[in-house]
Amino acid sequence: MIAPVAVLAFSLLSGVTLVHAQSYPTKPVSLVVTFPPGAATDTFARVAARQMSELLGQQVVVINQAGAGGITATAAAAKAAPDGYSLLWGSSGPMTISQAWGTPLPYDTVRDFAPVGVFTRIPFFMVVHPSLPVKTPRELVAFASARPGVLNYASGGIGGISHFAGELFKAIGKVQLTHVPYRGTAIFESELIAGMVEIAFVSPTVAQRNAAPRERLRVLATTGPQRSHVFPNTPTMSEGGVPGYEFTQWYGVFGPAKLPASIVSTLNGALMKSLEEPDVRKRIAAEGGSSAPNTPAQFASSLRDELDKYTKVIKAAGLEHR
Repeated sequence: MIAPVAVLAFSLLSGVTLVHAQSYPTKPVSLVVTFPPGAATDTFARVAARQMSELLGQQVVVINQAGAGGITATAAAAKAAPDGYSLLWGSSGPMTISQAWGTPLPYDTVRDFAPVGVFTRIPFFMVVHPSLPVKTPRELVAFASARPGVLNYASGGIGGISHFAGELFKAIGKVQLTHVPYRGTAIFESELIAGMVEIAFVSPTVAQRNAAPRERLRVLATTGPQRSHVFPNTPTMSEGGVPGYEFTQWYGVFGPAKLPASIVSTLNGALMKSLEEPDVRKRIAAEGGSSAPNTPAQFASSLRDELDKYTKVIKAAGLEHR
């Protein structure tokens, strides 16, 4: 039999915990996006913020702080007070890829952040200029192998996701390509269409607006673990003849380290609930993405796995951050 005093103490403790959980948030919450307005990162952040605002009963305000490929704002977010009112809309570029390259960073993804949850994962697509006589990644490997260093691949900047995607292809496909970095995807997209460069790894949106029926670019494969609903007849990289190649961009919410578990749980609940909305699912699908319920612990585990995988690939292949 439990003593009445123990029951009373447990009830009081439970009441305190409940009141604490219900007291957050009591004011607007800032969600920092590390890229400028209009980018896919920003688009998804605003979709999530709108839904979370309704669920939390307080406005989630998107704040764009672009600079240094997302590193500047990410570093600032790591130093924010762990009270749940300053959050980060993180993505794989500054959170895992930059760290895997060995780039000196003013933050550590695992040490300095409290993962809340993943909103969506989006594959890339390998595309080539139609002048190249190839229709699969395997054919591109063969064509490039016969012309080492002759073909160029474009990226949105050194150390970014499209750069990493290209270097990963070079390493796994064992081919020599020349990297041509641009200051953003929009710039290299026009030069790729013009034939100034031959190869790139692009978002579903870029692939969709330039593929059939326009045929300004040819889509060879998706970088995701399975075929995409955007191009259901397009193979994965492994199916297309480059086994072992897999790369997916993701977007999610982080708080600074030491964010109370109760607040992390509240935020995760709102983020996951937002994914149940038909309009949200429709918007994610339109951008070529997919989503699945996930916990903070699962997100943290996937981050560690991704960092470990990318770091090993970069070291084993002797990839250079240039």
